[in-house]
Amino acid sequence: MVSIFSVLFTFCVSNNWAQPYPAKPVNMIIGWGAGGATDITLPTLCEAAGKTLGQPIVVMNKPGGGSAVALALLKNEKPDGYTVGNLSAAGILSQYMRRVPYDVMTDFTPIMRYGDYTYGVVVRAEAPWKTFKELVDYAKASPGKVRYSTSGAGTFHHLAMEALAKQEGIKWVHIPYKGGHEATTAILGGHVEVEACSSEWKPHVESGKLRLLATYNPTRLPKFPDAPSWVELGYRVTASGYIGILGPKGMPRSIIEKLHGAFKLALEDPGFKKSMETYDMPVVYRDPEGLGKDIKEFGEKWGKMIAELGIKQE
Repeated sequence: MVSIFSVLFTFCVSNNWAQPYPAKPVNMIIGWGAGGATDITLPTLCEAAGKTLGQPIVVMNKPGGGSAVALALLKNEKPDGYTVGNLSAAGILSQYMRRVPYDVMTDFTPIMRYGDYTYGVVVRAEAPWKTFKELVDYAKASPGKVRYSTSGAGTFHHLAMEALAKQEGIKWVHIPYKGGHEATTAILGGHVEVEACSSEWKPHVESGKLRLLATYNPTRLPKFPDAPSWVELGYRVTASGYIGILGPKGMPRSIIEKLHGAFKLALEDPGFKKSMETYDMPVVYRDPEGLGKDIKEFGEKWGKMIAELGIKQE
């Protein structure tokens, strides 16, 4: 005989399963430390998207390995839509430059691309180099004396600087940190001579503490028209990195669509737009299929280049 308690238990469990997604807060794993461009911009997007979802999106910083630590954690989460993470160029490049426990092409579910990064090489205002060519000439003549900070080993910044070093016969020293904020703090404190990073340096360039020598974006930056691009200077290195949102492999289509819809609406949020403008990061939208295509094309292009350059895995 079935007891009333069994019936009630079955009813409660079934009722719980029937709750529409999301029935609880969603976690967002950010692969960078607090205070950087990603940590400032993505939480504002999450806050706006959470209003549409009807549940908050809780940000969790898991820095390390150029975002490889966060992606490794995300890979092992349940594909139930309650844990997602951010993807940047570094997360893709890492698997070609070191051993990582994931494959970006196959181990994740693309959700949405929402922006691009701005890149630059900066020095302190009192540094002797007024132009990027002066820095390159000094580095050539003084092997090992120029230290440069980045947001991590295996990042686009690391790749770009080492690719340029290989082309120009430079030997400089890479000092990786867990995020752009730490990399910027390092140059402000005199721990390194150069920083190659996303636009965490922008407020300090505007205040006069740092000097922007060049960008390794394809073209000059609108807010800093006096700083040339590497392409203009004749170097055969350029970088164009984007930032997106992923979930673990195997997420149901209905959940992908709900998350994508909420994040897409959040692109119009004034707070998010302001945060992106703060770091001169353009808003660039791509749907799940578009982001998946971007990941594939980016990996194929830069994976081949890394192999050709012979950059050692760390």
